[in-house]
Amino acid sequence: MERELKRNNFFLKTVYGKYVIASVLSMLAASMGGMIDTVIVGRFLGETGLAAMSLVSPVYLFYYTIGAVIGMGGSIAANLYIGKNDYEAYRQVFSLSFWMTAVVCVVTTSAALLFIEPLLSLLGGEGLVKEYAADYLFWYIIGGSGTLFIYLPLNFLKCEGKPEDSSLLFLMSSGLNVALTWLFMSPVCGMGMKGASIATGLSMSLTAMIGLYLLFCRTCNIRLVKMRPTVRMMGEILVCGSPNGCNNLLNALKILLINGMLLRIGGAVYLPVFSLVKSVSDMVTGVIVGVASALMPIVGVFLGEKDAGSIRRVCQRAMGLGGILTVGLSFLIALFPQMLCFLFNITESSAREGSRGAMICLAVSFLFAFPNLMMSGYFNTIRRSMLSNLILSLRLFIYLGPAVLLLGSFAGAKGIWASLAAADMLTLGTVLLVVKAIRRRSPCLDRYLLDTSIEGEGEISFSVRNTVEDIMFASNKITDFCQSSGIGIKKTMQVSLAIEEMLTVIITYCMDREKEQFIDIRIVKTGEDVLLRIRNSGKIFDPVSFYEENRECEEMADQVLGIKMIAGTAKKIEFRETFGMNNLLIQF
Repeated sequence: MERELKRNNFFLKTVYGKYVIASVLSMLAASMGGMIDTVIVGRFLGETGLAAMSLVSPVYLFYYTIGAVIGMGGSIAANLYIGKNDYEAYRQVFSLSFWMTAVVCVVTTSAALLFIEPLLSLLGGEGLVKEYAADYLFWYIIGGSGTLFIYLPLNFLKCEGKPEDSSLLFLMSSGLNVALTWLFMSPVCGMGMKGASIATGLSMSLTAMIGLYLLFCRTCNIRLVKMRPTVRMMGEILVCGSPNGCNNLLNALKILLINGMLLRIGGAVYLPVFSLVKSVSDMVTGVIVGVASALMPIVGVFLGEKDAGSIRRVCQRAMGLGGILTVGLSFLIALFPQMLCFLFNITESSAREGSRGAMICLAVSFLFAFPNLMMSGYFNTIRRSMLSNLILSLRLFIYLGPAVLLLGSFAGAKGIWASLAAADMLTLGTVLLVVKAIRRRSPCLDRYLLDTSIEGEGEISFSVRNTVEDIMFASNKITDFCQSSGIGIKKTMQVSLAIEEMLTVIITYCMDREKEQFIDIRIVKTGEDVLLRIRNSGKIFDPVSFYEENRECEEMADQVLGIKMIAGTAKKIEFRETFGMNNLLIQF
C-alpha cells in the first residue's frame, strides 16, 4: 500500500492538554474556593449565615457578569485577530477592554453605594439574616473593582499562550480568599459576615494587581496602545462577551426566583439547602466550563486561520474528556449528600432530608447541562452568539422559571430541585432541533455548523515525525498535492524545499530526537500565493531570529544555509508563539 501524508492528533493533544488542565484547575479552584468560603460561613454563623449568603449571591453574580462580558468577550475577539495574524488589532482590543473595565469600575461602585438600601430591600430577608446580608453587601461593593479587573489577566494570559499563569491566579485568589475568610471570621479577628466580604474583595484585588503585572511585564504582545474611537470593535467585544454576561445575569435571576419560591413554601428552612446546591453546582459546573473554556482560545485561533479540520478534532477530544468527568462527579454527588450536609453544618432534620433529593436531581441535571454548556461556549467562539445566548436563556430562565413555579407549587422543594434537571433536558432537545433546522436551511454546514463548501480545495494538513526520513518523504510527496491544486512548478519547488530545510532545522534545535514527536504542517493556496504553516510543541525556537543572529558567523554558515535559501525566496516569513508553542508562517 502506498504511503500517504496523514494528520494525527499529537500537536492538538499537547495544546488542548495544556489548556484543559489549566482551565479545569482554574474553574475548580474558583468554585472550590467559593464552596469552602461558604462552608466557613456556615461553621461560624450557622444556617443564618448560609441563608444570608444565598440572598446576596445575585449581587456578586452581577459583578461577574460585567467582568465576563468585557474580559472574556475581549479575549474571544482577540483570538480571532491572532488567527488572522493581525496583532495591531489584537492590542486595540486589549486596550479597549482595559479602559472599558476602568470606567465600569467607577460607575458600578458609585451607583451601588448610592442605592444600597433599595438593593437590600430587593434581595429580601428579615431580622438577623438581613443584617448579615447588609454587612456582606457593603464591603463587597467596596472591593468590587478587583472582581471586575481580575477578568482581564485571567482571559488575556490564555491569549498569550500562558494558561498555566491564569490557573495560578485562580489558585491564588481562591487560596487567599479561604485563608483571609477564616482569619477574619475566627475569634482572632471576630469580624463576622463583614470579615467574609472583606476577605473576598481583598483577595480579588491583590490577585488582579499581580495578574496585570504579568500581562504588562511578562508577555510578548500585551501593551496599551493609543485608541482610535471604534464603535465596531466595542460592539464586537460586547457581542462576544454577551453569552458569559447572559449566563451570570440569568443565574442571578434564577437565584432570586428560587430564593423567593423557597421562602414562600417553607420559610428560611430551605435556604441553607439551596446554598449547598449552589456551591456544589458551581463546583461541577466549574469543571464543565473549564473543559469548554479550554476550547475557546484554540478554536478562536483556528477559526481565524479557517482551519475547520483542527476545530473538529479538538472539539471531539473535549467532548470525550468532559463527558467522563461529568458522569464521575455526578455519581459522587448523588452518592454522598449527607457528607455534604455535614461539611456545610446543616443540622436541621427537614433540611438534611431535603438535601438528599436535591443532590440526586442536581446530579441528573449535570448529564444534560454538560452538552448544553459545551455547545454554548463553542457556538460563542465560532461567532454564533445568538445561539449561545438561546441555550443559556432556555436553561436558566425560559424553561427553568415556569418549571420552578409549576413544580414548586405542586411538589414543594422537591419540585424545585426537579426543575433543574427538567430545564436542562428540555434545553438540550430544543437546541438539537434548532441546529438541525439551521443545517436544513444551509446544507453546506456540518454538525459543528462549519462551512464545508470552502474546504478541501487548495489545502492540506498533515503531521511529520521528527526524523530525517519522514521529512524527506513529506518534502517529496507534497509535490503531488501542489500539482493537483494548480500550484506552479516554481512555488512547488519552494514549498518542498521549505519543508525539507525548515523541518530539519526544527528537529535539530527544537525537538528531542530520542522521543517520538510530530510537527504539524498546513498548506493553503490563496489566490496566487501559497501559505505554509509549521507548528510544533518543542522548546521555543525562532528560526528567523536564529538566522539573523548567525548569518555573519562563518562557523554557522552550514546551519543557517537552509533558512537563508527560504528567506531569500519567500514573500514573508514570520515566527510567532501561538498557544505558547512554535508557529512559523511562510508565504510564497
